[in-house]
Amino acid sequence: MKKRIISASLIAAALGLSAPAMALDVTPYGAIRVATWWTSSTYYNGTNPLHDADFTLDLQGDSLVGMRVKEGDFSGVAEMGAYNPKNRAGGVELRLLFGEWNFGNGKLRVGYAPSPYVYRSEQVYDADGGFNGYASLWDGRYAQIKLTMNNGFYLTLMKQATVGLNGISATNAFTTNTGNSWSGTPTNLTSTVYSTGYTDYDTFMPKTIAGYEGKAGIVTYGGGVAGNYYKIRTVAGNVQTGKDEIYSYLGFAHAMIDLAPIEIKVAGHTGQNIGNLMNNAAAAAGSFYNNSSATGKNAYTYGGWGQIGYKLNNKIKMFTGVAYESNEMRGRATDDRMAAFANLQYAVTKNFNVVPEFTYLNDLRSAAGAREPQIYAAGVKWEMKF
Repeated sequence: MKKRIISASLIAAALGLSAPAMALDVTPYGAIRVATWWTSSTYYNGTNPLHDADFTLDLQGDSLVGMRVKEGDFSGVAEMGAYNPKNRAGGVELRLLFGEWNFGNGKLRVGYAPSPYVYRSEQVYDADGGFNGYASLWDGRYAQIKLTMNNGFYLTLMKQATVGLNGISATNAFTTNTGNSWSGTPTNLTSTVYSTGYTDYDTFMPKTIAGYEGKAGIVTYGGGVAGNYYKIRTVAGNVQTGKDEIYSYLGFAHAMIDLAPIEIKVAGHTGQNIGNLMNNAAAAAGSFYNNSSATGKNAYTYGGWGQIGYKLNNKIKMFTGVAYESNEMRGRATDDRMAAFANLQYAVTKNFNVVPEFTYLNDLRSAAGAREPQIYAAGVKWEMKF
């Protein structure tokens, strides 16, 4: 299937480049990224620290090739990546695939793209991680319908993912119109023996995000709210053992202040069960709904990050930033984590960049109160763009 997708993309690109009669404006682009890192990690087995040190040289998963196409009021983007940095075994990854219609008062997007609340730092560790999982709201890419008005307001309806009662470690059941609609229920259209135990996910609405992006003088800013809702029903031995309604919401804001040659970026968020809303493999375990009778059920999160950049000249930029996130639930310890980085972005030529960086990640304490890993990393990202 992946080979077919790649072949179709190449054929489409070739047709676009070779058929001027179609009046298409086609722009191919790409980026090849390799990272070299030395990491020193500390893990905890009970109260005893365990240490590990490693050197890696590898292709970054966010290496990509793509093309932009425009015809009149319509435009589109198709982009493929080397692999998902969180799922290398999945192979080549579709990164972007969407079309946009500029209808005068705004734009309508239909396709596959990142969530609109994504706002990342300049951190390059973990395949340009940008504080992913450490107060950054990156959660991947989803099918979506997005309406953006010229006044800055937008509304996005996105594909919903349902997370099991054990958080991100549980089986996630994506709602889809390409599979069996009875998946996860006790029966199907041809079954003669019903299952006596199952978990059924009921969804009623898309993940919905409403927000605003604007600019006032030297400040570029944005923010909004997001919501998600679904039910989980569990049955064992033909007896219903649980029924949970999971409400998730998120409030977010971000800003960039241009004080050339200094640049300041800040972002913050708060919400309930945002692990369930975002379905992010890098999210803290404490950010998910939990139906344990020993604690509360809803998880409450707040966090944010700040970054300062300095442009020394046309070839050198320097950035440093810090992030913190806290996930709380009644009756248990706070699951918090923090991160910091400093890097120098050097443009060797127009198409070749080198980025040396130092990064520190600390998962602090788990929801059970146990000490969690911390990582020191020093390395370089090598990037060629075209």
